[in-house]
Amino acid sequence: MERLEYGNTGLEISRLCFGVGHLNNVCASYAEGGDLLREAFDRGITFWDTAEGYGSQPHLGSALKGIKRSQVVIQTKTGAQDYDGAHKSIQRSLREMETDYIDVLLLHGVSSPEDLASREGALSAFLDAKSEGIIRVIGCSTHIFTGPVMDAVIDHPEIQVILATANKEGRMLEGGPLDRHLEYLQRAYDLGKGLSIMKVIAAGDIPQSELEDWIRWGFDLEIAHAINLGMCNRSEIDFDVRIARGHARQRLHRVA
Repeated sequence: MERLEYGNTGLEISRLCFGVGHLNNVCASYAEGGDLLREAFDRGITFWDTAEGYGSQPHLGSALKGIKRSQVVIQTKTGAQDYDGAHKSIQRSLREMETDYIDVLLLHGVSSPEDLASREGALSAFLDAKSEGIIRVIGCSTHIFTGPVMDAVIDHPEIQVILATANKEGRMLEGGPLDRHLEYLQRAYDLGKGLSIMKVIAAGDIPQSELEDWIRWGFDLEIAHAINLGMCNRSEIDFDVRIARGHARQRLHRVA
């Protein structure tokens, strides 16, 4: 499994990221989800993505009972806008995941420059938590492509990581064409931002026979440090790991 630096964050991740948002729908217990995450870890997947709003953070807490915390990178998200809300969200995430720090915390679903500006209170809470060693890296997720919102998140000095929609046909990408969107993602990459892509298989709304081609497109996108794929069972882990192991980026990760 390819491992690399997550932009200029100082974190080392597996390029295949386990998106755990669906585990509540398929696992009878948090322990079952934890077992699945540990199996993925044994296959080389050391980067896990979740969110407070998914309700799946406790699965990670269960998984961490059998894994040394420093061996995995956890990325989670909050939709909180103000300081108090973000502080409570951080404490809830720590409690649910049974950890004393969060590797990457994202503002969840930034939709416009105005939306980003409205979350300055939350960012202040992030920064305070970072100064205390509770958060290591700050970022945001966005499903939107428009020049203004991409400029806003790319140029924000505190945002080190961006999780963005990208797939081979530009599906689920709001506000602009895929080729222009990729130009913005290239700029973020060139600035040293950690860059993850999601909706790589358009939330599964494609024929089973085409899944591998869509996933391979994600791994072929060399500016993407991580390809975030939701996995619900062992066969999906096997499928995604096989593809991931067959791809290694030709370029080296960016070095400051």
